[in-house]
Amino acid sequence: MLYAPVPLALAAFAAAGAVDLYNNGPFPATPTFAHEPTIEQPYRDGGRIVGTAYLNPNSADEACPNGFEIRRQGTREDGPRVFLTWTLRCR
Repeated sequence: MLYAPVPLALAAFAAAGAVDLYNNGPFPATPTFAHEPTIEQPYRDGGRIVGTAYLNPNSADEACPNGFEIRRQGTREDGPRVFLTWTLRCR
């Protein structure tokens, strides 16, 4: 009888851990699997630079009107064109 509460305590601890993972986003009370849009912007075309290497704030605000966090940055090549990409996490 001394060990009967242990399985119940372990189940409660596991459930609390699962809830914490759900709410452990980049912003308080935001689920970790919140909306993550990707923004692309042309940077190079045939060796010629055609854009800036900075994220356009207007594009980011359109994708995430309540605020965002940059999760990943990268590039995508399409023939001679190179696009800069940003994956955002919205609030």
